[in-house]
Amino acid sequence: MIESLQAEASGALRAPVENCEYPSLSTEFPKGFPNCLLWTSIGPFRPLSPVRQPTRILFRSFMPKKSHNPGQIVLFPGAPGEANKPQDATGTDIMVGALAPAIDIRHTSPVVEPTLCQVVLSGSYRKDFESLKATYEELLDLGCRVLSPSNVTAVRETNGFVFMKGEESQSPDSIEGRHLDAIQKANFVWLHAPQGYIGPTASLEVGFAKAIGVPVFAKEPVKDPVIHSFVEVLPSLAAAVETIKSQASPIPRPALVAFQHYYRRVAIQRGYKSESPKDCLLLMVEEVGELAREIRRREGLVRHGRSSEPSESKELADIFLYVVHMANVLDVDLSKIVQEKELINLQRFLRR
Repeated sequence: MIESLQAEASGALRAPVENCEYPSLSTEFPKGFPNCLLWTSIGPFRPLSPVRQPTRILFRSFMPKKSHNPGQIVLFPGAPGEANKPQDATGTDIMVGALAPAIDIRHTSPVVEPTLCQVVLSGSYRKDFESLKATYEELLDLGCRVLSPSNVTAVRETNGFVFMKGEESQSPDSIEGRHLDAIQKANFVWLHAPQGYIGPTASLEVGFAKAIGVPVFAKEPVKDPVIHSFVEVLPSLAAAVETIKSQASPIPRPALVAFQHYYRRVAIQRGYKSESPKDCLLLMVEEVGELAREIRRREGLVRHGRSSEPSESKELADIFLYVVHMANVLDVDLSKIVQEKELINLQRFLRR
């Protein structure tokens, strides 16, 4: 030990300790550090000279080896110029702010944002209910949000209608009304058709989805020859999710056909069937101006007295009515042309 100290003429002291080949750490002694006994792993010793006080001790780290951790916590970078705050020592490998590198995360199964995968589960709720429950759970595992039913805990059946938990006091027509509303919001409908069977209510739901352009998928082909043509058979729920992710699902056709025919009759009844495209355009632009005025007032850009009843929604409704009227004047199928134009928009987007 004395020979080791004599070899360190620079004043640095190395404690003869080996710890699994970890890099040495250096501890600097402050100025004026008292000339007293120092301890090493082999016991106390006194410096060779009271004048030559060691300036630091080099020793091996006693930290355990860091095992590989496949999960790494990465925090978002702070704003430009914002210093990264020191984190509490927790023993985890955390990289903060601008020091955090980009990481590559790969999933073995399709994962879709809930807002991009909203599903309605239709079909027979009386046959193979366990399979229905498994389908519901698989949709959740795939990252989808099931809009309807809200759960698959059956509490009773009345005249062939299955009531889920929380629906006991509600009427079948109100429950079905909410189910149809959910179909309008869904990316797709998954049809539970054990052995190809679906009942009359499920048939209504499939027809409704077809009419508004929401795709219907199923794992088993439907036996009914008419409903069969409305349902696309896919090998799995994951395949349905992948179809939605790839934007391969059909663009819904706006449900405007009935309304457009209704407004054609209105134009005859109210006496403006003979208006020209120029007349319709001028009146429509006027409604756009009125909408702009209401929005300007709401935003505080007012140069005159505030309107007693601002109504952007009513002005917007007027514009919509004029758009429908213009489509009739030009003899255009509005729902069809909207669907076709959105397909063009999608193709442009995919080419970017």
